[in-house]
Amino acid sequence: MASETSKVSGFAVDNASGTLTDISEAVNQCDVSGGNEQYEDTGLSDTRHTFVSGLGMPVTVTVNGWLNSTTRAIFAPLVNGTSVDKTVEVKYASGDFYSGECIPTNVQMGLPTGAVNTWSCTFQANDGLTSTSVTAVA
Repeated sequence: MASETSKVSGFAVDNASGTLTDISEAVNQCDVSGGNEQYEDTGLSDTRHTFVSGLGMPVTVTVNGWLNSTTRAIFAPLVNGTSVDKTVEVKYASGDFYSGECIPTNVQMGLPTGAVNTWSCTFQANDGLTSTSVTAVA
């Protein structure tokens, strides 16, 4: 079984006018995390801790990359905060997309001396991401 590489991956986010825009070439890292909470239900006579599955946690998409005219227009305004959710789409592989409405948090702009300028953002999808086999990018 062959391992997948970043060549088959991608990332898209709403631009300032609300159009889903593929910015994969300006992304150098994308991490998706989620899962369920666990609640301990260990009884007095148990010899090991036991747990039951709890509520689903918000899906978090942490992305960072390089600044260019497109990514600067998307992320620079978010540093001051926004009340508008952003649609994000994560492409794991060909025909394997996850998308949803997210709250942008922890937005950072990096302006290092002698290096390419960077951005980073954490998106929180409170209702999770929806799986589909077709991209929503126009």
